Amino acid sequence: MFYQIIVFVLLTAAGFLICRQILKIPKQSMKKNLKNLQTEKEKAGAKLLKIFVMPLVKPVSRFIRIEPEKEVKMAAMLRRGGLVLTPKEYYARAVICAVFTLPLSTLLLAIGAVKLAPVTLIFSVIVYFHFMTDLKDKLKEKKALIEIELPSFVRSILYKLEDVRGSNEKSVVQVDLIQIFEDYLKVSSEVFYYDVAVLIMEMKAKDIETALRNFNERIGLIEVSFLVNALIGLYRGEHQGEALMYLAKDMDIKAKEALRKNLNKLPGKIKLASIPLVVVTLVSLLYVIGSHLIRSVGGLF
Repeated sequence: MFYQIIVFVLLTAAGFLICRQILKIPKQSMKKNLKNLQTEKEKAGAKLLKIFVMPLVKPVSRFIRIEPEKEVKMAAMLRRGGLVLTPKEYYARAVICAVFTLPLSTLLLAIGAVKLAPVTLIFSVIVYFHFMTDLKDKLKEKKALIEIELPSFVRSILYKLEDVRGSNEKSVVQVDLIQIFEDYLKVSSEVFYYDVAVLIMEMKAKDIETALRNFNERIGLIEVSFLVNALIGLYRGEHQGEALMYLAKDMDIKAKEALRKNLNKLPGKIKLASIPLVVVTLVSLLYVIGSHLIRSVGGLF
């Protein structure tokens, strides 16, 4: 009876993880993310990772092999996602968490449930892919929050451009662009701070156009592409005030629509995800109850 309960718990947990990965169930509501982005409390899972997993990450990461080009690209993505891990440590964390689930098979073998031991292998694979998609989920969430902040970002650029309107000197525009982004960095939210800071650094270290194109590539939004094209034209001495103003209005409308759409779809999405989860739970429960009943009936004859 004991090992059936263990199987029930494992299958239920596996079903929940599969549903969340396939259907992308958010860990928190969008409203809570927007209000508590900087004050999110450390969860119990994060505490367990910090105590049991993180001390092993650095030693294990020495055995991880990644191509240099892929490692550099992934390191930049990890910084954008706010994960204080190197690429090798990121892989090591996923491997360690997956390995920590394997002792469950030893427990099943100890109680005589030999045929059920492979269940833990499936569970470990699910855990591994869960931690390997953590970065992708964080970047996707950050992209959505940046899209909401873009209208205010563009409006701040418009306000600053009022001071240099009528000037056709390329150097003046160039210096003003750098100052615009430095001023915005002082009031930027945490979700947008890294990208703006890197943009300023590249504008000073390289050149304006290259920095803006790299900024566009990092963000990966159509609206940012339009913004970058307008700023490059502005840097070259072209008049882009009307284009930027139209872009600000357009992005403001899209941001409000996207936020309202996400908030409206959230309950339905959770409801949809609960269907396969309930099915997995019921099947597991029926298995446990059925096995117990068969054994009980068998003992009567």
